[in-house]
Amino acid sequence: METSRYQQTRFIVLWGGLKNILLAGLKIIFGIIGHSHGLLADGVHSLSDLIVDSVVIVASKFSNKAADEDHPYGHGRIETAATVFLALILAFAAFAIIINAFITIAAVHINTVPTQIVLWIALSSIALNELLYFWTKQVANQIKSRLLMTNAWHHRSDSFSSIAVALGVIGTWFGFPKLDAIAAIIVGLMILKMAWDFGWHSIRELVDTALNIEETEKIKLFIKDIPGVKAIHQLRTRSIAGSIFCDVHVLVDPSISVSEGHYIGQEVDKRLIASFPDITDVTVHIDTEDDELINPSYNLPGRNTLQKILKKHWQNLLPETAIETAVFHYLDGKITIELKLPMEFSHQTDLETKLKEITATESFITDIKIFYYK
Repeated sequence: METSRYQQTRFIVLWGGLKNILLAGLKIIFGIIGHSHGLLADGVHSLSDLIVDSVVIVASKFSNKAADEDHPYGHGRIETAATVFLALILAFAAFAIIINAFITIAAVHINTVPTQIVLWIALSSIALNELLYFWTKQVANQIKSRLLMTNAWHHRSDSFSSIAVALGVIGTWFGFPKLDAIAAIIVGLMILKMAWDFGWHSIRELVDTALNIEETEKIKLFIKDIPGVKAIHQLRTRSIAGSIFCDVHVLVDPSISVSEGHYIGQEVDKRLIASFPDITDVTVHIDTEDDELINPSYNLPGRNTLQKILKKHWQNLLPETAIETAVFHYLDGKITIELKLPMEFSHQTDLETKLKEITATESFITDIKIFYYK
């Protein structure tokens, strides 16, 4: 999956790189020949886009590496960080377009009139950039890559830039030499808005911002409908390069076995991933009581300590193996003990009474249940 994702990204970005090389050469050459400062500047812009393409390929290669010991959650953050970098480049390009447009508006004289070839090059640039925009956007949606989606919009920003050049040429021909500058300001603001959207979303992802309320609620309701789940709490979500990671505490019946509780946890994991394509990793914590705000069993003794207490009180009543195999239920800050004894112990009519005398001195023990077997 990771290899296929990288291969698709590299393929589409290499085509984008070839487009940038072709357009950069044509724009720079014909910008000089055709007396168009706008086309010349657009050519330099296309040349700089090769840096962007290189960043996308490198970031995609490393972000799609499988998880390892040092990166148990994978390397997806590289893609997210690269998306922030591309958003900054988009913002820089937008400011450059806007500043250049104001300089053009402030200029008093227009010394040269662009030739017809400048318009044809600009129109060709628009067509090629739009083709790459839709193609890259389609692949980005397929592999759920925000990095590639940002690159798609970079193609569109190049298209907008060429639109401004084309309008400038036409405006100059019809006596409106400032038309391209006005269009460029509008285009620059649009690109700036795109840069903000992509950059802000990726920054939120870098700081582990949770999914929105609607998506989180949808996941909560889905988990609650899974058989064996009584309630949930502490659902935490985060996104990494288009994948969603979930942590959740699931409340189950405290009387079931550990293995059944584990099975319910596996069902939550399996069903979430099957029903929500973007969820790729689920960590389920099984709870027997709601400990979100307080841990009622925090001060209770652990198994080793408890066994020592029981052996001290019951050494003359039970064999040591019965105590060592006892089942302890921790619930509501108290402990219930289950004992499994051979059938011959059932003849001791006062055994249960003697065992329960421990509750007088060990107040955290609330009940003792005895099960006999043959």
